[in-house]
Amino acid sequence: MGQNILNLLRQEHAKMLMQLGKLQQGEIRDRAELFNQMKNTLLPHMAGEERVFYPRLEEQGLHDLTAGSREEHKIIQTLVDRLNSISTADEGDWVDAISQLQEAVRGHVDREEKTVFPEARQKMDDALLLRIGNRFEEAKGKAHLRPLR
Repeated sequence: MGQNILNLLRQEHAKMLMQLGKLQQGEIRDRAELFNQMKNTLLPHMAGEERVFYPRLEEQGLHDLTAGSREEHKIIQTLVDRLNSISTADEGDWVDAISQLQEAVRGHVDREEKTVFPEARQKMDDALLLRIGNRFEEAKGKAHLRPLR
């Protein structure tokens, strides 16, 4: 039996924030591996939200909330792309970019958990949240990741 979408997203949010914290504090020799691990959590997560969760929210009339979340995803993707182009040994640029990514993800998580999730909880029953959670896991499995470094 699966989990409801809100619980799944909260768990993944916590994991991503932990991974970003490790990246912020990690040594240069660990950066590429830690960055790849974080991307393997973050990118399928965003794809699953875009393909499964946000369309269901829009069906409930929550277009403004999803528009904000989609914009945040674009910013996060741009920062990931930027990090892909920076050498992990480039201390100044790497630390600056990872700090920006951490801030963007933290802001996105905070807004979703404090604003989007309560609205979803009001508009959707437990059975629907569970179905969305199951579909989210399927969508993540089909997400096409960009090649990792």
